Amino acid sequence: MKRLETALELFQNFRLLDAVDILLVALLVYQLLLLMRRSRSVSLVKGVLLVLFIVLVTTWFPTFNWLLSRLILPGTIALVVIFQPELRMALERLGRGGWLGDVLERVSVDERQWVINEVVDAVCSFAEKRIGALIVLQRTSSLLDVTRTGKTINARVSSELLATIFNPTSPLHDGAVVVRGETLVAAACVLPHSESPSLSATTGMRHRAALGLSERTDAVVVVVSEETGGISLAVEGSLSPHLARTQLSERLMELFEAEHEQTRFFFWRK
Repeated sequence: MKRLETALELFQNFRLLDAVDILLVALLVYQLLLLMRRSRSVSLVKGVLLVLFIVLVTTWFPTFNWLLSRLILPGTIALVVIFQPELRMALERLGRGGWLGDVLERVSVDERQWVINEVVDAVCSFAEKRIGALIVLQRTSSLLDVTRTGKTINARVSSELLATIFNPTSPLHDGAVVVRGETLVAAACVLPHSESPSLSATTGMRHRAALGLSERTDAVVVVVSEETGGISLAVEGSLSPHLARTQLSERLMELFEAEHEQTRFFFWRK
């Protein structure tokens, strides 16, 4: 009975500001969980929580507890260094409006489908001819640092333009192209390589570059292997190899449609 009275009292004192406060906390926690999932840092966070738990339960051992307590500050600094790319991406999202400012928000569904069709046509042609290619499709993260390393193009995306750029005799073929919306912004761009220890020694440089960018930003990177002609897709730090035309097209539409829905509905995901 006492618990019921306490619950009723809390309900009577509940204000609209309290509801907003709870929603803000929920949104913050949700964004942190998304960041953890994209950076694949769950194991590291578990390790941090384990260390904090050990510090709390070792109060009976003053010397050991003192030593662990002194390691918390340098450990925090080390975490900031380790998560620098993820923190940078989070701040970029905040500065750009995050879920309120998707790059493709200005592009209609038909134009988005047209861009994806042109990219898929070019990629499949490259795969048949064993022509290596690296195509970056920008989403919300800024890729200004990447486009600065290449040659400015600023032309409408087309399979013919991509074929010209990635022609083995073209001076722009060695590098990545960056596509923003329906515009091919730059070519011959240099991407950061992944340093993940889980990568096989046989992983090619194009695939390492695709993974490296996808680990640091939310960009989608399409890779065509020059050796095998295989098509791969790198997103959120993971690589999907050996994709067929239909699989690639459907996956690209799913990714950009999901990003569009996230922009519209904050944290509601289909």
